[in-house]
Amino acid sequence: MDREVPTATVIGEAAEDRSAFLRRVASWTLGGLLLSSLVAIASMLFVVPFVLRGGTWAILGVVYGSFILTQTVARGMVYGDAKVAGFVLGTSMQGIALGFLLAITLMMGRIEDGLGVIGYALTMTVLAVLAMMVYVSMEKREFSLIRAGLTMLFIPMLVLMGLQLVFPMDGTLGLVIGGVFLLVSVAGMLWKLNVVAYQMPDTMAIEGGFEIALGVIVLFWNLLSFMNRFRRR
Repeated sequence: MDREVPTATVIGEAAEDRSAFLRRVASWTLGGLLLSSLVAIASMLFVVPFVLRGGTWAILGVVYGSFILTQTVARGMVYGDAKVAGFVLGTSMQGIALGFLLAITLMMGRIEDGLGVIGYALTMTVLAVLAMMVYVSMEKREFSLIRAGLTMLFIPMLVLMGLQLVFPMDGTLGLVIGGVFLLVSVAGMLWKLNVVAYQMPDTMAIEGGFEIALGVIVLFWNLLSFMNRFRRR
């Protein structure tokens, strides 16, 4: 007769499997963020100067094209059979779009000031994500209201993220919109972390890394945009 496996052993093995999965997710996330960062720098140096010659419509075309490719083609590949290729495509496209925001930040005043703002936004993004990871790790949460809100606000938010590059929204209205964007970004990051930590199967490390990497980039984008609004006041 087969000997019954102790429950504690089964639970321990399951926990170890989950920990291994989360480590793989973290590796993919860091790799995606590194790739996006490198592409963003290259975009800022080489793509942005070329696209600026085409004017407003060229900027919007490249930025929205990057967003759309990430959310449609790349996401479909990641959740399909070409996972690695989709991951690389999506994170690279986000980097191309991010290069425009970095260039605008540096062109708003002295380069030294712009670099300081970018560094501060990056530091705050990292600290915020770490705090959210600690919060999510305490217990499983549903975040059903957040999911409903994100579904409703996703497309309007995506549209405004691109428009603000060429049509800056200043003043009180701009700050309010920027604050709302930040809150939505934080809510989206919390929801994604919760889904990856508790709901995604152990076989979906690439998908988990993809979602979290995009969430971090969106949070950084909106935080940096919010800070730029203060600089224009």
